[in-house]
Amino acid sequence: MYLVIDNVVKVFPARGGAKEVRALDGITIEINKGELVTLLGPSGCGKTTTLRMVAGFEFPTSGNIILDGKIINDVPTHKRDMSMVFQSYAIFPHLNVYENIAYGLNVQKMSKEEQKKRIDAVLEMVHLEGYETRAPNQLSGGQQQRVALARALVMEPKVLLMDEPLSNLDTKLREKMRFEIRQLQRQLGFTCLYVTHDQLEAMVLSDKVVVMNNGRIEQIGKPRDIYRYPKTKFVADFIGRANFLEGKIIEKRNDELIIMVEGNPLTINDIHYNEFTIGEEVEIIVRPEMIQVRTEEGKYSATIKQAAYLGESIEYILDFNGNELTAHETDPSRLEIIPEGSSVKISFMEDCLHILKK
Repeated sequence: MYLVIDNVVKVFPARGGAKEVRALDGITIEINKGELVTLLGPSGCGKTTTLRMVAGFEFPTSGNIILDGKIINDVPTHKRDMSMVFQSYAIFPHLNVYENIAYGLNVQKMSKEEQKKRIDAVLEMVHLEGYETRAPNQLSGGQQQRVALARALVMEPKVLLMDEPLSNLDTKLREKMRFEIRQLQRQLGFTCLYVTHDQLEAMVLSDKVVVMNNGRIEQIGKPRDIYRYPKTKFVADFIGRANFLEGKIIEKRNDELIIMVEGNPLTINDIHYNEFTIGEEVEIIVRPEMIQVRTEEGKYSATIKQAAYLGESIEYILDFNGNELTAHETDPSRLEIIPEGSSVKISFMEDCLHILKK
């Protein structure tokens, strides 16, 4: 492993009558060279503290930060061979684009010829050719973000750290920049640790997602595995949207589980379910896109409480035997709203469901 956060604990001591805060509680993350790993979780979960620990702005109470086989706990920030892109960009307002990007190279006393070679290359990467003499206040938010990224990349760091760099951009620009950052990362192959609270951002960018909650790691995995096979209810509820139904396992046959849900059997087949036993009560995770809403055919009866046309889909809020379910109808041939108050039939895409121990 290239970058390892090994069983790290971070405790902020008591101050002014307040109790001590255990911001990180024994977390371990292993990152391969060339991977982009996202720390994802709600505010206060410890993701930014983890990033600051790797950067050298904070120090572990216990545990180690290991880079390329060497423990760097006591190595000063400026000697860690890392670059950081901040949420606020932190661009110097009195320097133009070229001077901002050159700042770190000047600190390293690099020759002007080598500087120009590197800066020209990185300006081309982030599509800012011709902007060299512009002041920061002459740039859009997206262009300022690119300057901050270029200033980090020009240092050719071992690890690039990014702390919610897209949170200040509008929705469309944020969506565009996600793909640009991912493309750059794949093109250059740099190792990146990226902090966000945006689930979609993590799904688009990451080789691996680390879902954090209350200073602990809930799950680490590829975006698809995190979404399809969450290990805890918190992960299922935090990544995307989820409905939860209660059921009871009544039969196991080969790789299939038969679960009784609201008086009807539900068949699920997946290798993830070998640890469950007959008679066990479980929670079934049903994503909104896994519910089919029809007026005539379906296994279960439900009533439409609310319906909303969203353009590319219709969102239904359903009353299902006292359970409130959210469903998304995305079939363009069926984008005709069923009126609120209508009785409907619903089915679940059984091959896509996931279950957790209750």
